[in-house]
Amino acid sequence: MNYRVLGRTNLQVSAVSLGGAYLMGSDPEQQVENTRQVVQRAADLGINYIDTAPLYGKSEILLGEALAQVAAKFTIATKVGYDPADFDYRADSVLRSLERSVQRLRVGKLNIAQIHEVNMAGWERIMEPGGTLAGLRAAQAQGLCDYIGITGRAIPLLAQLAATGEFDTMLVYSDYHPGTQLAAETVFPTAAAQTMGVVIGTPLANNLFAHNPQRAEALAKLEDSAMRQRVEAWLASVAGLPGSVPEHAFRFILADARVSTVSSGAGTVAQLEEVAQAAA
Repeated sequence: MNYRVLGRTNLQVSAVSLGGAYLMGSDPEQQVENTRQVVQRAADLGINYIDTAPLYGKSEILLGEALAQVAAKFTIATKVGYDPADFDYRADSVLRSLERSVQRLRVGKLNIAQIHEVNMAGWERIMEPGGTLAGLRAAQAQGLCDYIGITGRAIPLLAQLAATGEFDTMLVYSDYHPGTQLAAETVFPTAAAQTMGVVIGTPLANNLFAHNPQRAEALAKLEDSAMRQRVEAWLASVAGLPGSVPEHAFRFILADARVSTVSSGAGTVAQLEEVAQAAA
């Protein structure tokens, strides 16, 4: 496993990290054991960064149980938002949310607390007195988290928030992969100017770079004809190279030095093992 610096946090994080959205696996009766196995294998592979959120079902609870059993140190990032469903992104709500996350994850404190989908809060609610940023700062002061970050697909708003210099990390999903470089063209320069750590989620672009038949189905449903052409051309370019399509998709993103880590939403050990090789 290779490691990169997560922006100005100076944390050394694995180039491939573990996303918590699919840890439950496909068998509800095996979700506890499945999560433990995935987390243990992540540790064995040298993966040391885990990203989760209250929105991801029982992810935080399952991770808490797994982390109590796995003898490894991870950098843990979670988010505020969607818990409860009418979450208002105000400072008091942010603090209560992070307190619940700390309890579910069974950690002393979080390494990174992020705003889940910045567009759900909006600029004014985030930046106003008593707003989301104030809540994150209060969480830092109370020892609930070390660093704070932003996440989402709202490209203009992400760039606007990054430019304030208030946030340490940024998670972007679905807007940087072999079919699009939208994030690289817009938010990456701003993030780099503020020395922010950059996490890329959904690198397989909703199965566009998964294994067949899921890939063929995703391509058939893709309405953006220009993106389809880019994806098909890229797939043809890697067809004769060693390694799988998912591995190559991870490598494509990791070729950008501004990316700190690519998050693998692995639901099985096999899925995690495959893409972990891309870091080398």
